Amino acid sequence: MKIVQAVHSFPPAIGGIERHAYELCECLHGMGESIVVHTSGKGGGEPFLVKRHWALKFPFFSSVSWIPFLALRLMAEDADVYASHGYGSLMPVCTAVAAKVRGKPFVFTVHGYPQLSGMGRVAQWIYRNTFARIIFAASSRVIVVSRHSIPFIEGRVAPGKIVYIPNGVNASAFECPPFTEGEYFTYVGRLDKDKQVDMLIRAAARTGGKEKILIAGNDDGAKKSLEALAKELKVDAEFTEVQPGDVGKIYCYSKAIVLPSRYEGFSLVWLEAMAAGRPMFSTPVGEAPELFREVYGADAEKFLFPDEAGLAERLREFGAKEKEYLRIVEKAKEKVKKDYSWKRVAEKTREVYLSAISEKKKK
Repeated sequence: MKIVQAVHSFPPAIGGIERHAYELCECLHGMGESIVVHTSGKGGGEPFLVKRHWALKFPFFSSVSWIPFLALRLMAEDADVYASHGYGSLMPVCTAVAAKVRGKPFVFTVHGYPQLSGMGRVAQWIYRNTFARIIFAASSRVIVVSRHSIPFIEGRVAPGKIVYIPNGVNASAFECPPFTEGEYFTYVGRLDKDKQVDMLIRAAARTGGKEKILIAGNDDGAKKSLEALAKELKVDAEFTEVQPGDVGKIYCYSKAIVLPSRYEGFSLVWLEAMAAGRPMFSTPVGEAPELFREVYGADAEKFLFPDEAGLAERLREFGAKEKEYLRIVEKAKEKVKKDYSWKRVAEKTREVYLSAISEKKKK
């Protein structure tokens, strides 16, 4: 089976969609499938074919890029199935058109449904009523990595075409000593306003500023204001950019991971932190409540917080009872290693592709 994937960016670029697409393609390649990826940016060294093109990037929207003549490039591929990623991206539009012209199935993966404000909300409304209509109409299947995306799209997708397949993790890449040896309370991810990283800084100030904060991520417009806030509140915060090979080390340096996002679908940070044996504190967004109940059981509420005051309370409790978290965290680590491998994700996705191909042939 020849699978053509189109994604707005790809490793070494950092991001949840990028990582998902890479791990999925690598596993499918390992299963003997033929993989071709069309994307933007620079890179190399992948075990499968990646075709990188110049792209026009749109400011303020990290997933929005336009590759000239992409639909024609995709049509030139002799694909059995076309696939693309990311609600809000232009890549699925081109992929849907190419699949339609070639008479092949198109599978679209939704990684989350952003909750935007201001001009972002206007752009989202335009996308929902133009490009999204084309994408969903052309989709043979729509994969969602978070069940919380389903209510936003189910009225636009034909019944029976939505499939839930959660994200995965390469647990062997996140082997760390016990979290008691860690030093930082760490945020990992992009530095933009919707990640609400300021909440971590303010919560640390509420607890007396005893925690050492590490903010590890590439700037998406919020870094200067975060640095100024940490200085103003006298919080011990270090900032560092993240290279692809450094992510595992960052978890190992950390005592706990904090993700205070305003919205997420199914964040890879949740799984990576758990696989690294780190306490994972998060706002209850996207798939977090279900995942945390699954891996932390009756202790899930210890790791979920609704706001700044709630995060400060969780940090105080963790600081006072740190050793009590060892058993909880170790149990979560084993659960994630067992149930959330990328191989499992790839096997389920492959089944979706084969089903879409079979259905298309019958028409």
